[in-house]
Amino acid sequence: MTFREKSITKLYAFAMAAVFALVLAGCGGGGGGTAATPDPPAPVEPEPTPQETCEADGGRYNADGSCTSAADLAEEMALSGAQSAAMAAYMAAAAAVSGAKDPVAAGNAQMYAAMAKEASDAAAMATTSAMAGEYQMKAETAQGKAEMAAGTRGLGLTMLANKELNTEDIRNAGLEGKDPPKPVNNAKNVGTAMAAATAAAAVTGMTNQGGISAGTQLVVAEIAGTAVADHKKTGSTFAVGMGTDRLLVGETPSRFQTKGGWEAQDLLLVDGTDATLKTHLVISTDIQADTQNYDATASTTDTITVGTSVIVAGEIARDGKNFAVSFNSNPADNRPPVAGQFQCNTTPCSISVDESGKIVANQNYTFHESTGITDPDGDYLAWGMWVQASTIDDASSRATPNLNAQAGAFAYGSDQFDVKAVLTDTATYNGDATGLYSAGGMVEYFDADVTLEANFGGTVGADSTAATADNNDGLLVGAVTGTVSNIRAGGMAVDGMLTLKRAPLIDTNADAANGGIDQNTEAGTFTGPFTGDVSGTLVGRAMAGNWGGQFYGPSGASGKAAETQYPTTAAGTFAAEAPGHSADPIRIMGSFGTWKAE
Repeated sequence: MTFREKSITKLYAFAMAAVFALVLAGCGGGGGGTAATPDPPAPVEPEPTPQETCEADGGRYNADGSCTSAADLAEEMALSGAQSAAMAAYMAAAAAVSGAKDPVAAGNAQMYAAMAKEASDAAAMATTSAMAGEYQMKAETAQGKAEMAAGTRGLGLTMLANKELNTEDIRNAGLEGKDPPKPVNNAKNVGTAMAAATAAAAVTGMTNQGGISAGTQLVVAEIAGTAVADHKKTGSTFAVGMGTDRLLVGETPSRFQTKGGWEAQDLLLVDGTDATLKTHLVISTDIQADTQNYDATASTTDTITVGTSVIVAGEIARDGKNFAVSFNSNPADNRPPVAGQFQCNTTPCSISVDESGKIVANQNYTFHESTGITDPDGDYLAWGMWVQASTIDDASSRATPNLNAQAGAFAYGSDQFDVKAVLTDTATYNGDATGLYSAGGMVEYFDADVTLEANFGGTVGADSTAATADNNDGLLVGAVTGTVSNIRAGGMAVDGMLTLKRAPLIDTNADAANGGIDQNTEAGTFTGPFTGDVSGTLVGRAMAGNWGGQFYGPSGASGKAAETQYPTTAAGTFAAEAPGHSADPIRIMGSFGTWKAE
């Protein structure tokens, strides 16, 4: 082998060794394996989704793929918050109305509650938080006023009953750096007067219970007003005379409605002999407007012509009954409309008009003109209470201040009913009670529900007591019991109820000395008021007192008709107190009007 050939062989061997070494290195050293693969490329981060982008910016991703920005979301929440706050303000104002101290306070609070509702409704329609915020402020302002009005005493009667009588003395003592005198107010004296009313015999016929003086009368006079379909009444005026008291000239009475919706007024009277005394009287009534009279025969001048005649004003009866209208029989003749009544004297009756009031169909109705003569309501009730008390402001410094207070309740009906022995069976009467409730050193107006159960007929309801001139079972023509419940005073429910215990109806024509035999031609007639005791529990205290009432309504029936002619209404008074609690007395005094249930 030549030198050259030997060199080539050595180089070849070296090269192979080198390759073999590299292979070994690639396998981790001394072991066998394969060659290393290159590193994979770095992963590519995906782009964020629209939802992620929206939420990362504080927004809200919507189902339709849109994004409400953080700013828009804040605006939306502010708008919703203002609308909710405005609604809450209205609800609070409405709650204040239901908890008002008395009806006048409730009326004042209702005015502001209506403002709060208007603002709340406007806030609900607002499209920006700024606009809704303005209405929210208005609603909350009205809420505050409603709550303030509801917490006050709106009735002059309760303001007088709780009036502080030495405010000037207290103020002057403060200015002079002296210890102020203890507050003196009317409430205690009014409570004492209510106690006197409780002890007195209950009376009706518009005479007061526990009154200013024996025989004091309150006279009610009606001036025509406007009656509405549900028999409520607005526009009544009262002529009031109570001893030397008289209506304050120029004084506008506060008007409100009782719990049952009847008209009531708070009247201010002044004493004719003592200028420091005033009387507030609250009177309620179911009196109706005067009844309009109409010609007995149908008009021959203003006749009904279908397609021509027009009903200018008036609510058309849909049940075939008579209805009052302002009527123009023929507008083309340029005569003014005529007041009258469409009468149904031949049944069936129906009438139809178009949007302009033109008559398009008529069946049997005829038009009767108004005579211009009206008849006053001859069968109505009036009931209420009054307080007479001092109006001075310096009782502490006066030598002999007149701090006397008096209080009473009254009830009246214009058409007294005579209960006859031939009237049998039972009747229920439901209605309203109003009056004064004294507790915790305050006097508040209250309203309540009253139910009377009358048991008519001979000795029905008789007890086992011995026969006497005043309580003779043989002379009974019936008996009456009742309850006063759901009492609410000063905006708060009073726990408990009163029971009007059995009041006998004794034959006023009978002669007890002659064995109870009626000396008149018609046997068994009761004409006077009935009286009984009061029991019950109020705020955990046992109550005791008295009550009285009288029946009213048409009673002219005779013979068989008298057996089913029931009194249509009853009115009366009641008073009670919790005996044995002179340090913390509870007293109640009121009157009621009730109507026979169907």
